[in-house]
Amino acid sequence: MSHPMPMKNAMYLIKRFLDTEYGDFGFVIEELRLFPSGRYLAVMVRLDDDSRFIHVFETAGEVVKGWGEGIAVSCADEVVILPGSEKLAVFTKCGTGEVKLYPIQSEDPESEALSVAFTKLPLYVTLTSMDRLLVFCDYKVDYIAPADVEVVKIPTPPRGFAYIHSVRDTGDSIYMLYTFRENQRPRLKLGRIPFPMFPYYSAREFWDSIEVLSKSNVVSGGGRPVGDIWLEGDSFIAALGVKGGKEIYVMTPTGENPVSLPGELVFLSFTSRGLFLITGVYRENVRAGFVPFEVVKSSKKIKPGDFEGGAVLGRYVPGVLDPKFAGISLDGRVLYFGRSGGKSSGGGFYYFLRGDVDYLYTFEEAKTGGQGGELEGGEGGEKAEGAFLEPLLRNFKQVIIYGPPGTGKTYMALKTARNGEFVTFHQSYSYEDFVEGFRPFEKEGNVVYRVSDGVFKRLTVRAIYDSLPDELRKGGGKVGYSDMKATVQRFLKERKSGKRTGIKPRRDFYLVIDEINRGNVSRIFGELITLLDPDKRLDAPNEVIVTLPYSGELFALPPNLYIVATMNSADRSIAMLDIALRRRFAFVELTPDPGRLRDVSVDGVDLEHLLMRLNSIIEQEKGKDYTVGHGYFLDVASADDPRRALYMVFYHKVLPLFQEYFYGNWEHLRSLYPGFEFIDERGRIIQMDIDEFMDALRRLVGSE
Repeated sequence: MSHPMPMKNAMYLIKRFLDTEYGDFGFVIEELRLFPSGRYLAVMVRLDDDSRFIHVFETAGEVVKGWGEGIAVSCADEVVILPGSEKLAVFTKCGTGEVKLYPIQSEDPESEALSVAFTKLPLYVTLTSMDRLLVFCDYKVDYIAPADVEVVKIPTPPRGFAYIHSVRDTGDSIYMLYTFRENQRPRLKLGRIPFPMFPYYSAREFWDSIEVLSKSNVVSGGGRPVGDIWLEGDSFIAALGVKGGKEIYVMTPTGENPVSLPGELVFLSFTSRGLFLITGVYRENVRAGFVPFEVVKSSKKIKPGDFEGGAVLGRYVPGVLDPKFAGISLDGRVLYFGRSGGKSSGGGFYYFLRGDVDYLYTFEEAKTGGQGGELEGGEGGEKAEGAFLEPLLRNFKQVIIYGPPGTGKTYMALKTARNGEFVTFHQSYSYEDFVEGFRPFEKEGNVVYRVSDGVFKRLTVRAIYDSLPDELRKGGGKVGYSDMKATVQRFLKERKSGKRTGIKPRRDFYLVIDEINRGNVSRIFGELITLLDPDKRLDAPNEVIVTLPYSGELFALPPNLYIVATMNSADRSIAMLDIALRRRFAFVELTPDPGRLRDVSVDGVDLEHLLMRLNSIIEQEKGKDYTVGHGYFLDVASADDPRRALYMVFYHKVLPLFQEYFYGNWEHLRSLYPGFEFIDERGRIIQMDIDEFMDALRRLVGSE
């Protein structure tokens, strides 16, 4: 079974690219669309001055060649981006409307774009999987299109209305799920339009020629319609619901029937793995997963147990969830699911994709735990995250992992920086500890001071020495640090004088700095902060070699030395770090991952649900930097006595945090958490035995 894993590397690379391009102007992602293949993402950014630009990215996060500069959108009205197979259609609703089709694989997509212009604005436009342009418009609307663009014109009915919910193109036919008014009553229909299309001479003639495969008198009302079609051989299945609805209407060759859902509908789409559903339960969670085709066809009610690859995707907040900000690839491997925000501009209002929460996922095979829902220690999510850091370190040399306590920051750093040096910053830590400084030594009964090298300098010397040509390194036996440093000093002097002896790193060296924000970073790094820039390292275009103040020795940073730092965001925010440091580090956020606790239950208490229950209010009241990490609970299930382990974690880790967060506001705490019985009205922790504690915890988790 597989579960969705956030594609943090891809989201980071996309954010990094857009920040570099538009960060000085202020921007949001107004629209993001996933291509059916799952290979590409089309992103439309909107700047604070309301100008728009479109980029296409690989789902791995790299911008597609030719799309780096962005396509400017010269329309101030609504713009719709429509991904096809190998083309991207951009429908601008200015004036009478225009569609431009851009090839994805092109060094200059703008110069190769094909334009379709209309004499009147169409009601609906979509690009099919065969890169056909389907246009729903008045019968009298005409268009001008290049010969290379196949346009399928669907006329509006002569009387009444039609609403197109979904289209599926097989090449020889187009299947269309639509609502059609018939005898003053709307009906849901699934129809087939064969190709080549017969010429029609009126709108009525067109609609009469559609082969109706299925129809239903039951039409969903209210909310935004969400529908899709799946074809397999001569068989079909179609589904339609509305956002917030609690049932969908399913059409098959054997009939039509309503199917109840385990929550309110957020999104649906057919994939090769079945019907992908996202539903939410008020004041609880958003759940997503695949429902097998046979279950969809034969059931009158879909239950949570019918989901395959099911997962929790956060709290259910209907106001920020919109089917527009969701999509899944046809093979079911890549999921796009975002939260929306709203913004006023020029007297108007538009929605945008929030970039502060995960929105891109991949379905990967889940690790199988032991009996009783045990988790495989140290593997799973954090191992994947450690691998994801590698390309960031290659690009930026320094990375800061930040997030609330218990999210696995130090664990990830150590997994990435194998056999690296480890140091913890604190208020008393200084340049003299880190780089070099005077240290007292006893000599012949007297105290003398001499320069002593710190951890950073010693590691740098080893990394440079390891990169030197064989003729410069001492052969045979183990080389001491003093000999290494002497060799490195000779090399740096020659290099500074103009002799460009090449270096070739043999292995990587890592420095892990735990709690980097607890020290005075500017003072600790001193003048060496400049050397952190990748272009100022040895063999880089702007190589810099400096002279250290205490020893007078030369110093430079080699390309094979990497820094991985951690920062507890509950202590100080990134904004409080020195701006020179922020510019030279890449930042990776680790947030609590309830999915690491999936299927882990202790005496009837679902730990995944418990963590989400606790954090939903903390995030709302204090902010995401103060949430409780999943790491607090990872070892509970594998303990000899899971109940006692959970009791110890809750009483000695979690409750003290609540005492700090809600100090002097205990009544507010109890109002936010109905069923919270662990802290009294004076802020004192209420002691319970384990049975009382488990009962209270079950009431807390179940109180929603």
